[in-house]
Amino acid sequence: MNSTEWILTNRGFQDLNPILIGMEACEPAHSSGPAVRCYTLLHYVVSGKGIYQTRGQTYSVKSGEVFRILPGETCYYRADDNDPWTYRWLAFDGTLSKRFEALPPVFPVSAIAAQCFVMDDPENDMPEYRIASNLFRLYAEIFEPLDSKSTSYVRRARDYVDATYMLSELRVEEIANRLHLDRRYLSRIFKEKTGESLQEYIVSTRMAVAQKALSEGLSVASAAERCGYTDVFLFSKMFKRRFGVSPANWKKQNVIGS
Repeated sequence: MNSTEWILTNRGFQDLNPILIGMEACEPAHSSGPAVRCYTLLHYVVSGKGIYQTRGQTYSVKSGEVFRILPGETCYYRADDNDPWTYRWLAFDGTLSKRFEALPPVFPVSAIAAQCFVMDDPENDMPEYRIASNLFRLYAEIFEPLDSKSTSYVRRARDYVDATYMLSELRVEEIANRLHLDRRYLSRIFKEKTGESLQEYIVSTRMAVAQKALSEGLSVASAAERCGYTDVFLFSKMFKRRFGVSPANWKKQNVIGS
């Protein structure tokens, strides 16, 4: 087994901060773990193949692919018996490292992006700057398409709420299922893009409809039904939480003749 690791100087870069970089040509069936790290760790498979296990799932990984290890995550990986892998790795932290949680455990990268795993000048006194620069290139390749997709998901989620707010069974989990997304992921990107959670958007949409219904002279029960509440008591509670007054009193204060 041929293994080399370079300990980098911690420059304290805020966004993406390289910590360790290295490479290893593994022997057949060579394994690592179970182990836990305190940083984000990416392995890029240069050649060969192996398996990666995390969160109770096993993934096959081949050349040109990266397997991702998150901080605090227990994982195990092993080289193939007949075609053992050679991989390069890069460990880093920083505020943008948290976005790697949104990625699948195994994903492909281009040959250009793979350059961030290469330590081509060990004698350089400040390799962290070049590595960080290449890491941003990898970040851009991965997340620019995802950002476009996430914007589309948020728009579709909002459009769905706008069209179905009157359905009492409307839930965040239901919307996520319709978009084929993890509920936590949808909630996170919705909050990032809009400044409010998807659940808050559902409630605010319904409350706006409720105000309009009350201003048109509808009863509290009818207003509740129009905006998707089958429980009038719950509707009144949510309305008062939002506007500081019960729907009946709001109607008296804002509708002439009430």
